[in-house]
Amino acid sequence: MIDATVDDMKTQAITFTSQGVAALETIELPDAGPTDVSVQLEVSGVSVGTERWALLGKRPEMAFPHVPGYMGIGRITAVGAVAASCGWREGQRINFACSRLPAPYAGNSWMGTHLAHAVVDVTAGREGRDGPHHFFRAEPLPEGLDPLDSALTQLCGVALRGIEMARIPAGGTVLVVGAGVIGQFAAQICRLKGARVMVSDVVRSRLDIAARLGAAWTVDPSREDLAARAAAAAPGGFDVIIDTASIPSVVNAAVPLLRVGGQIIFQGWYPPPSALDLHAMHIRQPTCHFPCGHSGRHVAQAMLWTRDRLIDARSLLDRVVRPGEAPEFYRHMAGSSEAFLGAAIDWRNA
Repeated sequence: MIDATVDDMKTQAITFTSQGVAALETIELPDAGPTDVSVQLEVSGVSVGTERWALLGKRPEMAFPHVPGYMGIGRITAVGAVAASCGWREGQRINFACSRLPAPYAGNSWMGTHLAHAVVDVTAGREGRDGPHHFFRAEPLPEGLDPLDSALTQLCGVALRGIEMARIPAGGTVLVVGAGVIGQFAAQICRLKGARVMVSDVVRSRLDIAARLGAAWTVDPSREDLAARAAAAAPGGFDVIIDTASIPSVVNAAVPLLRVGGQIIFQGWYPPPSALDLHAMHIRQPTCHFPCGHSGRHVAQAMLWTRDRLIDARSLLDRVVRPGEAPEFYRHMAGSSEAFLGAAIDWRNA
């Protein structure tokens, strides 16, 4: 078992100490307050794209050192009075996005879920309190949902938010660019909504997963003519393009495949400055959506779909590591964004 407990307010945490360097350290947790719950982690999902950018020092809103991760699953061990009035209870499972941390980690990042125990404010950021954006904070796990099955469901919520913004029509055609976790979830959700989906990626194993999970077409543009395949699948152009690759040259190649007046969902994170071809977009006259994050409603729906086997999240989880393995895991991840599809840290019996 992990040697730290909530009682002594110390716990083990994965930290990004400097550019490209991850460590497993013991940190001292802040005291829990009335709006907080104390959580014993079971698993924490890894957002390969966001965490890799953070580890490499490319996210301008983050500084070193910090505790990464924004997908924590665990059991509540103590509940503050205000948190209890919001319906949280001891023994309940929770899916949360960030935690309260001590100096020098506090304020260096909006993340903070890769740790054995956490202090989570479950009231700040609740939907309806912070204006129209509604960033996700925490949601209870539905009964019957396995922790590992739920580890990546926040990323499903990210995909769902963008898809709802676009209001994809039943029977429409969708091109998903990039078959990482968010792209895989986006393809599955579009299929649930009655759309026909093409998935594009240069990693064969990811295309195989997309095909098995219901994509009507898959294409490797490094080996096939994407434009020709697109013209055969969607004469006149796709109704919607969902980009999760975040690579300007890839986006620029996809834009001409959109029908005139179609929609583009910019579902990735685009390091500034960007070389997106605005002339190509001008020609297609698209409506563009920039979802930026996820809300509690979307994550709650993603968890229900996963529990009810309408969405397959477990097939996207190809790497589960123990906390002690994390520094080496992140060293590999820093070297390649394609090293893993979906990953999680298992804190149980560590």
